[in-house]
Amino acid sequence: MTGTAAGASLPSMDPAACPALLDDLHRRHDGPPPRHAVRAALFGGGAAWRVLRNRAALAEQARLAAEARTGAARRRAMLPAADCLRDRWLSRLAATLAHHRAAAVRLLEAQRKAYSQ
Repeated sequence: MTGTAAGASLPSMDPAACPALLDDLHRRHDGPPPRHAVRAALFGGGAAWRVLRNRAALAEQARLAAEARTGAARRRAMLPAADCLRDRWLSRLAATLAHHRAAAVRLLEAQRKAYSQ
């Protein structure tokens, strides 16, 4: 599920601009600056942070789907065929797998939409 996202490149980041962005943040705020602004400054801009965040979310959903798929396969192998339809744990694993696959698809579609604009 992560094959499409892995090839996309990050927006251009100027490492020299990060200290300037952080200094500017600290000058504009009396207290600590907002977390999202600090993250954006550390990564060289909001666009780069959003790309990295979306990649991490997609990787997490793919990992969770793989775990559910493995768990369902192991549970199915332990049960006789007649008990599979009534097994609550197997049903729960199937629902978890469907949830994480759907979440990964939503993330991929949002990523494609963002890159096409």
